[in-house]
Amino acid sequence: MIKQLWREWLRVSKHIGSFNARALITLIYFTLLAIFGVPTRLFADPMGVKNRPKDSAWRARTTYDVDLTTARRQG
Repeated sequence: MIKQLWREWLRVSKHIGSFNARALITLIYFTLLAIFGVPTRLFADPMGVKNRPKDSAWRARTTYDVDLTTARRQG
C-alpha cells in the first residue's frame, strides 16, 4: 500500500515540478525582457525620427564627389 501511494506521489510531484519549472522560466523571461526592452524602447531611435525638424520630413543627405577611382573601388 505504501509503495502504491509513493508511486502516485511521484507521478503527481512530477507534474507539479513541470508546472513550477515552466512558470519560473516564463517569469524570468518576461522579467528580463522588460528590464532590457523598456529602456531600449524609450531611449533608442534607430530610424532617427525623434530629433527630426517639424517643418520637413526629409532627412539631410550628404553627397560625395563621384569620379572614376571612386567607382572602381566599389567592387
